Amino acid sequence: MKKMFRQFDTAVTWTEDIICAALLVAIVCISGSQMILRYFFSRGILWGDEVNQALMVALGMFGCAKAIRCNGHTELTSLLRKPKSANVRIILRGIVNLIALVTLAVLFWSSIGYAASGTTVKSVVLRIPRIWFYISMPVGFGLAIYEFLKIIKERIMNDPPEDYDLAPSEEGLE
Repeated sequence: MKKMFRQFDTAVTWTEDIICAALLVAIVCISGSQMILRYFFSRGILWGDEVNQALMVALGMFGCAKAIRCNGHTELTSLLRKPKSANVRIILRGIVNLIALVTLAVLFWSSIGYAASGTTVKSVVLRIPRIWFYISMPVGFGLAIYEFLKIIKERIMNDPPEDYDLAPSEEGLE
């Protein structure tokens, strides 16, 4: 069972990475083409802005899951390190992580309704149902929940590493 989960997780990781890279390349290509066409040829790609908007949302959603997987999201380390008692720190981390998980669940549920509302609305230029633009939101929040659930026990039970804070040290300011 663990081997099967590991294989599934590897597939999810590769899928997230490939989709993020492909979305970024597409955004750069479309934006670069738009810039060249507009400034040098006084023309543009009519559908470019509409597609870029959808790609940006998708990149944000898949990037959110990737950031959770890589432990790149913010954490309240300055608050969570203050108590001297390890048990109090564990309780505080549990509360903070529960709030984060509930927030992700609410956003996931809301995004499902938002995506479903796109079945009747068509995009302005391409005239395709907006659900194809909105579907990345529930998928992204679902992946974020999956990634968060994978690491939640470790995040609650273990103190973040000391070098986790990215604030400049006092010594370097003099």
